[in-house]
Formats: sequence, structure tokens, C-alpha cells
Amino acid sequence: MIDRFLLDADETILDFVRSSRESFAYAMAQAGAPELGADYPRFKSINDELWRAYERGEVTKPQLMRERFARFFAQAGKAGQDAEAVNAVYFRTLCRTGYLLPGARGFIEALSRRGRVYLITNGTGAAQYGRLEAVGLREAFAGIFVSDEVGFAKPDKRFFDIVLEKAGAVPSQCAVIGDSLTSDMAGAKNAGIVGIWYNARGQEGAEGFDYAARSYEEVLAVVDSLRGV
Repeated sequence: MIDRFLLDADETILDFVRSSRESFAYAMAQAGAPELGADYPRFKSINDELWRAYERGEVTKPQLMRERFARFFAQAGKAGQDAEAVNAVYFRTLCRTGYLLPGARGFIEALSRRGRVYLITNGTGAAQYGRLEAVGLREAFAGIFVSDEVGFAKPDKRFFDIVLEKAGAVPSQCAVIGDSLTSDMAGAKNAGIVGIWYNARGQEGAEGFDYAARSYEEVLAVVDSLRGV
């Protein structure tokens, strides 16, 4: 029976975009360039691209941290800015700026009544733990697995192998729940685990998942069907 749930963090239960947008605007203000605070979509595109490269093993986490603001300032015509210093401000702010997506707390509680819930994330430990503490959820999980601490990142099978070992579980007992096709669903496939894609944006024509759900209620319905309830 499936009774172990490997739950993604950002944009599955945590509102990363809101935290990131606020932290970015603050960092721009501290850098003396508040007018760039409205250029968050450009930064997000660069940051997302680098995170996908990190998932593919093409860049390291320190490279990601160095490059995202360097590329942003180059594209924005502000190459003279100290990208590393601005990243440090952004990251410190992000670590204490946590928000839950609507309905996430009740969803976690409902999922916990169906089995053990483990958080799995490619985020940096300080940022993930800090934001979980900000929303009062750090103790809500049976375990928390962060790529920096595990030594591998989703979708690498080795990340999931370590999670399964620590959780004392086998793939047939588990389901991965997350919003990312490239890390969560690809990782589930690599590890031989059922993948439930949390498609809250209603993306059409996507592939690479076992089940899709557009709401927490639909996720729970899939979970119940898998458990034969």
C-alpha cells in the first residue's frame, strides 16, 4: 500500500514566487536600484533557467548563486553592480520570507492522515528551513530532504535512493507529489515511484507523469484511489 508521500516544497506547498519577488525587490532597493524591482520577470527567467541547468548537473549550486544576478545585471544594462553582494542580500531575505500557498496547510494535514509525509526539495537548506519556520511547518514532516544535504539533486535517482533508505521504504510504498516535470516527475520515473503532478496552473499537453491533479483535493483523490480507498 502507498503510505509514504514525497512532497515537493516550492510552488507545491510554499509560495516561492511571492517570497522571491519580495526578496528581489528588497535587494534591488538595497543596491540603490529600486527601479529594477519591477523587473522581476527577467530575474525569474534567468533563475529558473539556472535551476534547470542545476537539475541537469550542468552547473553547481555556487555557480548558480554567482551567475543569476551577474546575468540579470548584464541584461539590464547594470553590469557595474556587485552581483555577489546583491545575491547575498536577496538570499538572506529569502531565508526569512515564507508564505504558504492557499490551502497548503490543510492539504498537508489531510495527507498526513493517509501516511507519512516527507519533504523533498532542491532548495538550499537555509532558505527552505527558514521559510518552513516562518510558516510554522518545520516539524510537520516525518523527514526533510534537501539536495545540498543529501549530496544529489532531483531528478537524480541517487537522491531518491537516499530518501528511500532514510525513510525505510521501497518504491512501491511511495508517491512523489510535485509541480515540476523536470525534477519531481522525472525523478519519480528514475526511481520507479508513482508520480502525481500538481498542475495547479492547468498546463496542457505535458507528458512524463503518472497522474495529474489541478488542486489539492484532486491530489488527495488520486492518493485515495492508489490506496484503494
